[in-house]
Amino acid sequence: MATTEASSQGLQQVLCFALADEAYALPIMKVREIQAQATITRIPKAPPYMPGVINLRGAIVPILELRHRFSLGEAPEDTRPVIVIVEVQGRTLGIRVDSVSDVLDLDPNAIRPAPELGTQSALGREFIAGLAKLPGATGDEAMLILLDLDRLLSDGELTALDGAMA
Repeated sequence: MATTEASSQGLQQVLCFALADEAYALPIMKVREIQAQATITRIPKAPPYMPGVINLRGAIVPILELRHRFSLGEAPEDTRPVIVIVEVQGRTLGIRVDSVSDVLDLDPNAIRPAPELGTQSALGREFIAGLAKLPGATGDEAMLILLDLDRLLSDGELTALDGAMA
């Protein structure tokens, strides 16, 4: 379904990706491109969730490692991570994920708010825009975690990022 057709029907298009064997998604309108082959230049003393930058056609783009950001541990050695280039609060940022699967059209009425998980969890509720059910091939339903990209980094982290990129 084309983006214009999906939006005319009130559907929300999302890019689906995997991270530590879970299904995640983010709004397709935030995605600029997907980089399967990108070399990250490490930045000394950078936080573990922001290991470095890539050169994207002359633009220096910081990379956010979602596995570290969400405290999900290291990726298995056979994983070939992908970098999704996104717009976050007017900034271009790359997010590294385990794999990208497809684009889905979600009915906004099928998206449920994230449950209360206590005050602290590996994936803080502040990052979650909602949850949606995905029909499985065997009739089982899996959950799709919809991320709120604008809340992945705090204002202080964004300010520090801006300073480092200046």
